[in-house]
Amino acid sequence: MSRSKKTVNSAKKTAAANPGKVVSRKKLQQLQEHEAIISKAQSGFLESGKALKAIRDQKLFKASGHENFEAYCLKKWGYSQNYSNRLIAAYNCYEVLKKELAVSGRILPSNEYQYRALAGLKESQWVKAWKQVLADAAGEPVVGEMVEKVVNKLKGTPPKKGKHYRLGKRSATKPPEAKKLVKIGTLVNKALNNKANVTKAKLLELLTKIQKLAA
Repeated sequence: MSRSKKTVNSAKKTAAANPGKVVSRKKLQQLQEHEAIISKAQSGFLESGKALKAIRDQKLFKASGHENFEAYCLKKWGYSQNYSNRLIAAYNCYEVLKKELAVSGRILPSNEYQYRALAGLKESQWVKAWKQVLADAAGEPVVGEMVEKVVNKLKGTPPKKGKHYRLGKRSATKPPEAKKLVKIGTLVNKALNNKANVTKAKLLELLTKIQKLAA
C-alpha cells in the first residue's frame, strides 16, 4: 500500500473514532472565515477614511475633473461633505489611538460609531476620552452609549433623556444608534415596497437621508 493511501486511511480511522472533534474543527474553521469577513467589513470605514484623506489633501479629485472635494464625494460616492469629513476624522482618531494606546495592549474602538463619536472631540481629548471609556466599561464590552456618555461629559453636554430597556439584569438608556437603525430600516423598506417608482434621483435622496441619520 502506498504512503498516500495509508495517510487517507489513517485520516478516515481518526474521523470515525473522533467524529465530534472533526466536526468541531470544521465549524471552527468556518467560524474563523466568517469572523475574518466581519473584521474586514468593520475596518472598511477606516480604509475609506484613509483613502478620502489622501484624495482631499493631495487634491486628487481634480484628476477626475471635479472642481472641489465636496463635488467629487457627492458625484462619485454619493457622500455628503459632512459624512466624508467624519470618515476622515474617524481614521485620524484611529491613528492617534493606535500610536498612543495599542503598544500598551489596550483595546481600540471596535466600530465606526465609536470612532466618529470620539472624533467629535478635540484631538487632544481623544486618548483621555477613550481611556475613560475603558475604565467605565471595567472589562465589559464597550457599547456606543458608553462612548457617547464620556464624549458628552467632556463637551459639557447634558445627558440625553431616553427610554430605558433591560439587558439581562441591567437597565440602561436605549442607545441612540438603535433608534437610527430603526429609521434607516423604515426608509429602506419604504423604497423596497415602491421599487417601480424609485428613480435615480429618489435613490440619491434616500442615500442622503441615510447618511444624515448615520452621521
